[in-house]
Amino acid sequence: MGPFKFKFKYTRAQLEIFRFSFCLLAPVAVMYYIGTDTDKKLNVPGFWPDPATLNQIPKEPYEIKAELARMKKERLEKRLRLEKKLQEEFGVDLEEEKEKIRRDLALKKGS
Repeated sequence: MGPFKFKFKYTRAQLEIFRFSFCLLAPVAVMYYIGTDTDKKLNVPGFWPDPATLNQIPKEPYEIKAELARMKKERLEKRLRLEKKLQEEFGVDLEEEKEKIRRDLALKKGS
């Protein structure tokens, strides 16, 4: 044996009680350690955005109508920009394409 000796003997029952209590208390101790002072231990400065820079949800009826109007305007501007790009870059006639689609849909419905 080495130079280190216990002054008392552990019985099997004592060892099992120690193992059981360790398996029970170790996760509790870890959760307690992590759960206390989380602002100090786990804080990452600048992780959450400043509330002033976030999108504000409209709550009043006039705010909702104004937001819907703004969204419709943006959608229309995007659509007009894409239609113009199709006509200029690819030479696509939109009215002719729409008429083709209408005819195809009418044929499918008639079948």
